[in-house]
Amino acid sequence: MPSDEEDQVSSADQQKINQFSRLNGRLHEIGEELDIQRKAVDELNDLGDELILLDDDEPIKYNFGECYLEVTKDRAEKLIENLLETKNAALSVTQDELAQCKSTLQDLKNQLYARFGTNINLEE
Repeated sequence: MPSDEEDQVSSADQQKINQFSRLNGRLHEIGEELDIQRKAVDELNDLGDELILLDDDEPIKYNFGECYLEVTKDRAEKLIENLLETKNAALSVTQDELAQCKSTLQDLKNQLYARFGTNINLEE
């Protein structure tokens, strides 16, 4: 029969449970951010493909903030390429954050299951 000490949740245990809960919520937020970022990268790639089909001498309207600028095809390609590099860098940072979050969650899950066994459920 388990002793009363095994049934008690210490302050450190509660902090780990709270941290797990916060990180689990953040994991879902990061997943949504990744989906949005991947979609933006895909759209920019599609836009780059569409630019190839345009005539070289035809001006292109480029959305800059709340206005449109007419730019050459070469300038539009460079702008899109720079924007794509920025989006890919942000995507990489978010993927790293996701990996770190998953690693920390797994560590906490292992610690909490070791402490509480089947008396705690940390699954989705």
